[in-house]
Amino acid sequence: MRCALFDGFPRPDHTRTLLCICLVLFPIMMVSVNYAFALSRYPVSFMESQLSFSGEEIKSHFALMNSKEIEIYTFAQFVDYLYIIVYSLLIFSFGIFLGRLFPVHSKKRCLGYSCAIFGLIAGVCDIVENLFILLMSSDPVGFPSVYALIHSFFASIKFAFLGFSICLILLLLTLYLITQYSQTRKR
Repeated sequence: MRCALFDGFPRPDHTRTLLCICLVLFPIMMVSVNYAFALSRYPVSFMESQLSFSGEEIKSHFALMNSKEIEIYTFAQFVDYLYIIVYSLLIFSFGIFLGRLFPVHSKKRCLGYSCAIFGLIAGVCDIVENLFILLMSSDPVGFPSVYALIHSFFASIKFAFLGFSICLILLLLTLYLITQYSQTRKR
């Protein structure tokens, strides 16, 4: 089995640099986006809102907010776009980095590369999801309920791909550490 998609691109030194930058930026952006959302006083959790599949429910959330809070909530979406870029690139670079730790013809290498792609897919779904949040927050009382359905659909895909990515990262890290440990014991 040959999975050469990311064997040479991005270059290994660029992949490591991107991974290091994203490892530093990820907690900063996570705190920033959570702070921005907290300032908006959005009345329910991310999961409850993003997976509501209900325009009426999201309208009821907006009804509990004043215009300034909705404005801050809208601003928080733009902060979230930066967070999306960072976490997508983090998963992408980490997946490639981990994949390259395994032999060229191995399924483990392909799993690492799959993880990289899953991170990008999650980010694209999150970008589309945020677009519908912006559309809903621009008319919090009268937006079409289909916006909430589309928003939740993309959120559920995002969460699925993020879950796959996290599981693959943990699996590959574990397999790599086991391999390293067993090689060390043989010496």
